[in-house]
Formats: sequence, structure tokens, C-alpha cells
Amino acid sequence: MTSDSPTGVAESPFQRYVPLAAWLIVVIALLMIPMRIISYGYLPGGDLRRHVAKAFTDKPYTQIMVVRSEYSMDHSPGWEWLLRLLHKKADWNADALVSFSIGALMLCVFYAPLPWLRRPEAWLAALLAMMLAIPEVMIRLSQARPLLITEGVFIAILFAWARPDAKNPSWLKLALTCLGIALAVWMHGAWYLWVLPLVAFFLARAWRSALWLTACFTVGIFSGALFTGKPFEFPRQAIYIIMLISREHLPQSLLVGELRPSYGEFDSLVLLALVILWRWFQTKRPPAFLGEPLFWMILICWVLGFKADRFWADWGVPAVLVWLALQFEEILPALWDEFSPKRLVACCVLAVPLVLHTTNDLDRRYTFNLNEAFLDGSDPSLQGWLPEKNGIFYSAQMEFFYNAFYKNPTADWRYILGMEPALMPPDDLKIFRTIQRNNYAFQAYEPWIDKMLPADRLVIYSSGQPTLPRLEWHNAIGNVWLGRLKK
Repeated sequence: MTSDSPTGVAESPFQRYVPLAAWLIVVIALLMIPMRIISYGYLPGGDLRRHVAKAFTDKPYTQIMVVRSEYSMDHSPGWEWLLRLLHKKADWNADALVSFSIGALMLCVFYAPLPWLRRPEAWLAALLAMMLAIPEVMIRLSQARPLLITEGVFIAILFAWARPDAKNPSWLKLALTCLGIALAVWMHGAWYLWVLPLVAFFLARAWRSALWLTACFTVGIFSGALFTGKPFEFPRQAIYIIMLISREHLPQSLLVGELRPSYGEFDSLVLLALVILWRWFQTKRPPAFLGEPLFWMILICWVLGFKADRFWADWGVPAVLVWLALQFEEILPALWDEFSPKRLVACCVLAVPLVLHTTNDLDRRYTFNLNEAFLDGSDPSLQGWLPEKNGIFYSAQMEFFYNAFYKNPTADWRYILGMEPALMPPDDLKIFRTIQRNNYAFQAYEPWIDKMLPADRLVIYSSGQPTLPRLEWHNAIGNVWLGRLKK
């Protein structure tokens, strides 16, 4: 074992164990964060609910939603396969799958950089600094989406490749990179976004690393597609969905949150500037940014964020975290020795506020779901008000799909609106956009009523009974009203 001190030797038996204690503090602190969040009974909204529900049914999404004929498969087959396996083989119920999703996916990000760090407290410092600059980061990390697998792999690759190799990378490094990309593509999809780090490495003129990464990404993406069992259809579907979304030319107010533009992330830029000035003062020389792939990655994602925030939130923020951790790892040896008790004090000073900041229930971010009411198909009071066999739920709220499918994964009905509006049949998508543009006015639902069959139901969120006289209405739960054709 080496030390950052001049002698490189621990001065006492206690100091010998300081590095091990520091590692334990970091690992335990990061583990405590998802465990504490899970203890609230937290149930994230959105995609987690459909992924968990999908574990309880063998039906493809084409039999769960009403979709375009061109749509054939989901973009996260690996993650749903894993949840389905845990349900069938380990007999895990929905609560267990939710807890596993929250914990495992969050730790994919939290633990990803640890194998490459000499000072793991640098990662705590990076996380704490980023959480203070952008509190919304925890919202993304706690949504339990398979996107976090991609982020974890991306963080690991940046650490492994950020420092240029003096010679060709080892075969182990190449194999692990290919495997990581394949896992991310199979579990989450969005394979086309891996071009972003490649562009960053080429712009930094890290030619050797860029060429090797191009080969790794090619092998990894093809392998991930191969895992799905449809190696050509899977990547084609991803491009098809992107084309559907992009050709709508919608007002930004109608887009989902991650596709809306960023505000420019001023707080993040201030944080980066402060660390740059600190390093400049410490090293007495200006940083050489243009040769750093991380700099180009951060810049690319910041610029693209003005088009869609997902570029910054999903790719820019992880790149900033890696850059901060690397900077802090260079700063820390000048502040305290590797075997110094001060190091343990510093770990605690970083770990305690990080855990408290990320796990407090500010604005009920982890308990909002405790007051939610779900549409339960087994409720006797709803008999006759739910769609009949092969009927359709017409709804203009994605929230309804996530909640109803989560509670009724084996139901015989389908949903006109699922996890992505662009997948709807063209005429239904046109009706849905008209409803949105008219601020969900009752009259905007009339075209769907024209299409309804006796087996179908219309869902409207309203504080009072909808004024649509062609239907009879029932207040199912909360502000959810179910309408059916009059007999």
C-alpha cells in the first residue's frame, strides 16, 4: 500500500486502517441513500410502474396499448426480462420489484466509479456539490428507470478512458467496455446516443482512444441488439420512434419534460468555474481543456440541452460528476495524508450532509404516492364501468396508463395512450393533440366518443362530472371519471 505522505508509511497501527475505514464510510453512505428512500414506501411515477406491471403478464405492448401497425417492440427488453425472471423464479411481488428497482438502479450510478478511484471521498464530494447545484438530480436518480444502467456504464467508461493510454488498451479493458455497452443497450436501448461520447473523444483529438471506443461501441451495440433476439428490428424500432417524435413539430409546451429545452444550467456553470479557479490557483497553470474528452462531452451536452433537456440531464450531468471527482481526487492529497485521521473526518463531513440531503422528504418527493388511489379492476363498485373484454380505455392522461396498468397488469382491456403519444394511431394522435391544445376541454373528447364501442370507456380527470351527455358517468376514484355509452 502506498501513501500520499512523503514517507508513504502509516505512523501508527490505527492509521494503517484509515484507507479501509474511508472506503467503508463511502460504500455504506451510498448504500444508505436508496435504503432510506425505500423505507418511505416510495413508489416512483412513470416508467417504473409499467416495467413492474409488465413482469406480471406475457402480453406484448402491442396487446396492451392501441399502437401504430409499424410498432413491434419496446426499447427496454432486457430490464423487463430481468423483472419478469425475478417475479417468476423468486416469486417477488410488485413491492419487492419496486424496492429492487430503486435500490439496484441507483447503486448502478453510485458505485460505478469506485473501481477507478484512489480517494473514494472525491466521489462523495462530487455528488454533494452536484446535488447542491442541481437538486433535481436526485429526482432522476430515484425514478428507477433502466436509464440509470446506461448512466452507470457511461460513468465507468469515462473513468476508464478519460486518461489517454500511452499504449493500446488491454484486452480486458476492451472486453469490459464492449460488455458494458451491450448490457446498457439491452437493458435500456437508446443505442444511438452513444455517438455523443465518441464525438467528444474525436473533438479532443484522442485518436487512439476514439478509434478503440468506436470499435467497442460497434461490437457492444450489435451484441446488445443480439440479446433481444431481434438484432435488426430492435435498432430499427429505436430510430423509428425518434422519427415519429421529431416529425410532429409540436409546441414545446406539449412535450414531455425531458424533451423540453434546458434553461442553461447556470448553477452548474458556476460550480464548474469555481473548481477550475481552485485548480488553477493550486497548480499555478491554466487548465488545458481542448485536449480533454470530458470537456467536450460537457460542452456538447450543454449545447444540446437547449434543444432537449435529456441531453444534459442524462449525459451532461454524469460527465460533470466524473470531471468533478477527478478534480477533487487531484486536490485532496494536498489537504491531508492518505493515512491521516483527518481523512476520516473529511469522509464523515461529506457523507452525512450527502445522505441527509438526498434522503429528506422535501416537498413530499418520496411520499407523494402514499395518498394516491389506484383504479382496481377487482373493486365491486366498478363492475360494469370498466372496459369489457378487448375494450379500450380512451384517456388523454399518460398518468392514467401508468397507474391503471400497474394495478391491473393482467386486465383484458387496452389503452389508447401509453408511455409515448407518438405510438398512437395517426387519427387518435390527432385527437389527443387537439385535446391538449384545447386545455383538455370536454368538447375536445367528442371525436373519441364517436369512435367508442359498447365495450370501451372514456376517462376524464375532472373535479366535477364531465358535461358530455352522450355518456353516462361514474366517479371511480378521486378526480377520475369513467364514461360509457348509454344503453
